Amino acid sequence: MTFTTNYTWSHSLDQIGAVQNAASLMPNSFNLDAEYGPSGFDFRHIFNAKLVYDLPFRSSNKYLKRVVEGWYASGIYTAISGQPLTVTEGNQVWGGTLALGFNTGVVPTADPGSLGAGVHSGAAGSGGIGTTNPSGVNLFADPAAALGSFRPVLLSRDGRSGRSRPIRGLPHWNLDTSIGKRTAITERVKTIFAADFFNIFNHLDLCDPGATNGNAGSCGGSLNLTTPKTFGVISSQFIPANRTSGSRWIQFSLRFEF
Repeated sequence: MTFTTNYTWSHSLDQIGAVQNAASLMPNSFNLDAEYGPSGFDFRHIFNAKLVYDLPFRSSNKYLKRVVEGWYASGIYTAISGQPLTVTEGNQVWGGTLALGFNTGVVPTADPGSLGAGVHSGAAGSGGIGTTNPSGVNLFADPAAALGSFRPVLLSRDGRSGRSRPIRGLPHWNLDTSIGKRTAITERVKTIFAADFFNIFNHLDLCDPGATNGNAGSCGGSLNLTTPKTFGVISSQFIPANRTSGSRWIQFSLRFEF
């Protein structure tokens, strides 16, 4: 049996909330730290584990050993905490550019961690807030109350936006497994049969509100004070890289080695 595990605790902060190759201008040229806060890729906790187990089946019978020997099982498990999810308003709050500006984070009036962010079914929304929701799934049990916990930046009293106090988005986890058998035909020729199960438990991982799609392993979203009808609405599924859907995939393979 061979296995390895690793855990990463990390924290990344920046002044704009975007990756370094984004074409943009600073939201506030007079105070570069006005939007200082967690980076969009600030995953606090990441855990990975992988295992390969050569099953201990043996036989001295030359016919039976071809059936019981050579079996193995393997698996890869990944768990990751949620990305920072900033509630934003317009992109000219600090007098910045319209074309290459980033939306400014609004100021929370309550602890964002107390808003109960998660997957809430049957959250139809009310008062025109979180109502564009055919699936009935929202990040908040009460979208209107959550939206009321934020206010726009006030230039007369705020030196920084609320980007430093984001909501944490949805976590993800996944388990891929494989069961296979190596069979020696001659001393130099063997076959390997494998049954691979991607997302073996058919576990549903949803994307954060505002995510356009979950392709290529990316699922970050956004919340905007200026679009209350879609506030908190969850409408897309996380899709791992090199896949076209997040549901369970099963594949069989037969390989000859010589």
